[in-house]
Amino acid sequence: MKTIKYSGIFFLIASCCIACTEKILIETIEIFIQNETDSIIHVKLYPIRTAKNVANLQIIDYPSSDLNNLYLSSAEFDLFPPNDLGYNNRGLFLTGDLNIKPYTLAEKVFDSIYISTATTIIKFTHENVTGYAENIFSENSIWDFEEKGWIYREFLTHTSRRNYIYKFFILKDKIIIE
Repeated sequence: MKTIKYSGIFFLIASCCIACTEKILIETIEIFIQNETDSIIHVKLYPIRTAKNVANLQIIDYPSSDLNNLYLSSAEFDLFPPNDLGYNNRGLFLTGDLNIKPYTLAEKVFDSIYISTATTIIKFTHENVTGYAENIFSENSIWDFEEKGWIYREFLTHTSRRNYIYKFFILKDKIIIE
């Protein structure tokens, strides 16, 4: 009889813990740039430095607010070719604004992006592009979409994160050598 009584109490406590668990869902959009060429490329970002342009994008309610208001990438970095020992892609920026398009996010955050390849320098600006067949800032640019999800469990919380990733590829056959 005591075993049944203790089992009932344990079941009641466990049920309360499960029912009282706070469930948090964090959703973000993140833009990436990815190297799909045969050699290392050097990327240099020129972010827009006005608080008005960036602050509106960075309202992300993380339980531990360590990711608020941060660029995800340094201003200069190298991307390695696929299947090399280094990384061939890098996150550029993320936002909690789920209605924004990737090219619009790039336009609101960056003034321009320069990429040095083995054969040329690609310059993306809001108005035009040199050295490449499409502009990362253009509505007509092609982005690859991927969705990733993670679940974090801590005492009395259940945090789910859904990340909508848009990748802009630097492809060898789209590089224009002048």
